[in-house]
Amino acid sequence: MYLVRRVCKTKPGKAWEVAGYLSKICQAYEKGGRAKAQVYHTTGVPGEQNVVYAQWVQERIEPTVLKTVPKSIYEDDAKMQELLTGYEIEFYTLVTPQKLKERGFS
Repeated sequence: MYLVRRVCKTKPGKAWEVAGYLSKICQAYEKGGRAKAQVYHTTGVPGEQNVVYAQWVQERIEPTVLKTVPKSIYEDDAKMQELLTGYEIEFYTLVTPQKLKERGFS
């Protein structure tokens, strides 16, 4: 299993607006069968400011089939990109009891 995280570095004061677009984008992917994502940011709490995250867990890492991406995702992403200073995606392998056992750590 993998944890996938999108990291959206926003222009100052735009975190909530970006969170709105990112939530809509994630919901559109979820309608297509992707796992439910959590969207969060650090505005008002300690941590790096002006950053919005979305993360979810999935079984496999596979390329997105572009022809299956809903038009609304492209539209919302274009609006969101105007509010960003950086955009990254991170992939993490989840540590599970099975994976630990496979590697000799039980």
